[in-house]
Amino acid sequence: MASNSQRKTVLITGCSSGIGEALAREFQAQGYHVIATARKIEAISHLQKAGMTTLSLDVTKPESVTAIKTEVEKLNDGKLDVLVNNAGILTRGALADVSREHIFSIFNTNLFGLMAVVSSLLPLLIAAKGTIVNISSASSVTPFPFKGPYAMTKAALNSYGRTLAIELSPFDVRVLTCPTGYIESKLEANGTDQVPENSLYKAMAGKMELGVPQKQMEGAEYAKVVVNEVEKGRGWGLGPLRFGAMREWLWVGTGASKGYWASMMGESFLQRGFKDIIGWNEITRVVRKDNGLE
Repeated sequence: MASNSQRKTVLITGCSSGIGEALAREFQAQGYHVIATARKIEAISHLQKAGMTTLSLDVTKPESVTAIKTEVEKLNDGKLDVLVNNAGILTRGALADVSREHIFSIFNTNLFGLMAVVSSLLPLLIAAKGTIVNISSASSVTPFPFKGPYAMTKAALNSYGRTLAIELSPFDVRVLTCPTGYIESKLEANGTDQVPENSLYKAMAGKMELGVPQKQMEGAEYAKVVVNEVEKGRGWGLGPLRFGAMREWLWVGTGASKGYWASMMGESFLQRGFKDIIGWNEITRVVRKDNGLE
């Protein structure tokens, strides 16, 4: 087996399970030196046993972000070929109920922490002419009730990735944004319903996980699609055109393509369509009745 310095290296955040773990295993299968990270190092001990380098990383703590750069510099001669920003949290709740503290905590993990990791590791990515992969969500372009805070962070991530791709192009660093549909992972299961006692939506407590399809794309299949896209490289050019190159946007996962096409149809169509998909008329009846409006 080639040494770490002879192989491409990828660092992935949020690897304890689900998408992060699936991506780590697929990159390893493609010959990469995988640096798998998680807030709690014991949560990724199984990946260390599988031959990966495992490091602790809490994207919300500046000292942890600084330390990870130092570790990667030592491990890989000051270079990093691929950074996958996957760490994130999901909570469900009505926008009218979200406190400033709660919304900041979600943004701190899903966006601000991610940005800090990119800024810290950017010199290593530039040295390798590397790639940044941001795991976004199809909910970023759809009006999904009770997922507003999460969707807001992912919409901001889309905008960040879109601009970052242009700003880093002079340095030959590519950016891939992946608006992701439903994947078999623990993200939805681990999400919690935030319903305060005075909420207008008390009747929906424990029922805010709407529209989840019974069959979802498997994590391993998702990982293959993403890694294959990264592996496409820069393709070949004809004037201003490029062919066979990695895309800058990759819609993948159950329901992702539907979200994309629905978002192209205009806001009125999008809102009506989503109300039908999730049975919003019945939810409206339940909420109105609970608030004495029927």
